[in-house]
Amino acid sequence: MARLTTLRDRRQGVVAIVGCVFLFTAFAVLVHGRLATSVGAAALCNRASSGIGFMLFGVSMLCFTPLLYLQRMHRRRVDPAVLACELKGILLGFLCYVVPFFLAMGALSSVDDTGVFGLALMVAFGAIPFAYRHHRKKDPISYNHTESLVLIAFCIVMAGISMVGGAFSCSEMLDDLKAGWKQERFAFYEAEINRPHGRGSMLSPTTFEVSLYRDGESVRAGHVDARLSVNAADWPEVALVLDEPMAEVRWYPHTRTLVGVRDVDGPAAAGDPIG
Repeated sequence: MARLTTLRDRRQGVVAIVGCVFLFTAFAVLVHGRLATSVGAAALCNRASSGIGFMLFGVSMLCFTPLLYLQRMHRRRVDPAVLACELKGILLGFLCYVVPFFLAMGALSSVDDTGVFGLALMVAFGAIPFAYRHHRKKDPISYNHTESLVLIAFCIVMAGISMVGGAFSCSEMLDDLKAGWKQERFAFYEAEINRPHGRGSMLSPTTFEVSLYRDGESVRAGHVDARLSVNAADWPEVALVLDEPMAEVRWYPHTRTLVGVRDVDGPAAAGDPIG
């Protein structure tokens, strides 16, 4: 019996190592895709690497899911009465915390029309979470079963979202490879800075989202003829060419990847050489 237990632990250890390998590989691929160049034919592969990174992250979550199940749920006796009590507590928590919050906000927004009645409703709805919290302190619930289920469900959901998002990102790259690049001349452009915020900003570069217009008529009509996404590190060189009166641009439309750009009447160019 001890040998079986040891063998099971070894198998779990192997799965954990494989999951960690996929996880760290996913982060490495994501960082490369975010920080690599966004201009040139190679940039199309760099954008696809982000999708591959998300898919690898999803695989790592799928590796960790059975480990969580074995550690927290396998062979554990589930008491139906306790589980029902925990689910009831979750439902009551939603009804007493989330719903009153939105009702209180709705009452507050209608104060101009309802006056004192609206304020009274806001106070009444706002008091429900505090009353329920006071009741729950007297009659606490331990979420042993549902806590484990939530963790397992979280891993499964994260795996699904990552796999679907990664597959969608890779499909855009494949669509561009299948359809090929486009090349046209543009006279006007405008750019908006997309600067990431929060914890993910360290892994996401600042980008310039560029809208290209063939002529003044497109500008007046607000019709964008092409869109590009250029990393801030590549933008100064690209902007010098787009600032010229007329620029020849080659790009992939689905991923908005700039292959190359050159001044029609001068030597200025950026990215891969284009004819």
